[in-house]
Amino acid sequence: MTTDFRFDPSRFPMPAGSSLFPARDLDLYATLASRVGVCPHGFMLGDLGPDAWSLRKKYWAPRDSTWESFRNSVHLRHPNLPTWESLNQGGHTFASLYELAVYRRLLALVPAGVELKVHPRLECCAHDPEAWGDFRLTSLVTGKVSFIEVVGGFDQSFSTHTRVQRERQDETLRRLHRYPADHRPILIFKDMVCSPELRDAAIRQALALIEPEL
Repeated sequence: MTTDFRFDPSRFPMPAGSSLFPARDLDLYATLASRVGVCPHGFMLGDLGPDAWSLRKKYWAPRDSTWESFRNSVHLRHPNLPTWESLNQGGHTFASLYELAVYRRLLALVPAGVELKVHPRLECCAHDPEAWGDFRLTSLVTGKVSFIEVVGGFDQSFSTHTRVQRERQDETLRRLHRYPADHRPILIFKDMVCSPELRDAAIRQALALIEPEL
């Protein structure tokens, strides 16, 4: 019988808790997830700065098993981060990770005297009785309302760089123009979702619109 000199992973298993991926990359991903409030996919990594872009270049590609392995390793090192971020949360189905990230931040920032409604019917939209928005804030003190729309397909420039963006641009504009002048929504673009300062500033503006007048 010929001796087999090939490496046998069952004979030389990886140490418990170790990974083929550098610990610094796993920890960086965890830091980025904490920053935006969701486990970012490759598209979102592109808006999170040069370090995140480096992770994207190394590990992310659609339908590639490398990304799945990387996320599994992240989960093993940081068990609070799921291997897959479900868009079904709190009884709602969100359109994107960007919308989910804003929802989670709203839960943290909306005070007790304000009602948060997810995917509300836009009764103010007379020409489209079936219209619905992303989020509505209603003050239980003043009765005032404000709306938030997450423009997850575009950054603040609203420029188009891909075929998908070109296809969605007109529909996105139509969606935003449904609101009457006295209910113009606060917009949170995808690059704002990835910037906690801008994201929170937009949410606070939406809250300020429904506060009692001094």
